Amino acid sequence: MPNSSVERIIIRGTNWLGDAVMTTPALRRLRSSFPAAHIVLLATPRTADLFIASSFVDEVALYRRREEGVRAFTDAVRMMRRNRFDLALLFQNAFEAALLAWLGGAALRIGFAAEGRGTLLTHALHHTPEHRNRHQTQDYLDIVIAAERACGLKIETTAAASHPSITAATTHLAAAEALLQRHQITTREQQLIALNAGATNSRAKCWPEDRFAALADRLIDNLNARVILIGAPSERDNAARVIAQMKHAGAINLAGETSMTELIGVLDRCDLLITNDTGPAHIAAALGKPTLTIFGPTNEFETAPLGPRAEVIRAEGIQCARCMHRDCPIDHRCMTRIAADEVAERAMNLLRQTESEAHRRVK
Repeated sequence: MPNSSVERIIIRGTNWLGDAVMTTPALRRLRSSFPAAHIVLLATPRTADLFIASSFVDEVALYRRREEGVRAFTDAVRMMRRNRFDLALLFQNAFEAALLAWLGGAALRIGFAAEGRGTLLTHALHHTPEHRNRHQTQDYLDIVIAAERACGLKIETTAAASHPSITAATTHLAAAEALLQRHQITTREQQLIALNAGATNSRAKCWPEDRFAALADRLIDNLNARVILIGAPSERDNAARVIAQMKHAGAINLAGETSMTELIGVLDRCDLLITNDTGPAHIAAALGKPTLTIFGPTNEFETAPLGPRAEVIRAEGIQCARCMHRDCPIDHRCMTRIAADEVAERAMNLLRQTESEAHRRVK
């Protein structure tokens, strides 16, 4: 199928926030390779707001599988059949995604052959040992490259992933401003620093809460910063315990209080995010904000937030690091050996570098 005959493309997006952000380099390349095609992103309500201001897709279709069950699946199949998609790209690796594309009648169906779904794909990709420690953004790019090949484009067979990027829309910024004003954050004279002390799918990814409290106090002492705590509703108690252990009063617990629209706007408004390995880390990094992510049991080579001002910190010399356990079976040394002072120093260095870049641009 030549490129010129590809008029309609559908993408089954990923379910997790961080994964969704990591698809943006692939979406950028897809838009460049198929400039005349109408590109539809089938996304969950959790991730759809990330793409409100995106120039990479023409339409975001909500996939409410979690909320509506089988009905959402059958509605999506009908939608696909009505639209007669020429090409379906499956960024999500679930069997259901391939079944959806197959039943929906997409002419070309491209993705990785995970969960035994290879027979439902017209072009199945396979992970190899060489893919170990390769960043996840490259997987999504490989799917787009396979689509380019299938459509006869003359392209480079390999490509390095560029940084993910997200643009905060006016709706994001307005919603965040209203939220912050309700909490008496009305000035930009103080630096606004966000902390994310939880992790929805892994206790092992969490840096100790007393360290977050000590870090917050250090940032207030040294920078006179305003501190907010962000996170999912399930992480609100984590944030509350951090605030309870702080010496300084005034930190605000926004965990569980932000819609995705508000969260994107708040992160764009912040001067710095310090976080466990979570979805908001990827959002902030893709917005170009200074982002410091604390890694322990997870593999930063594969999933580190990428951005012009994104950095990671981990304890060195821990043999069991990157174990991928959700609960540490021993003493959580990959996290407990990271000191609050060490994180504070890295954070302040990152802020100084950002300020220096801003001064150079002004000159």
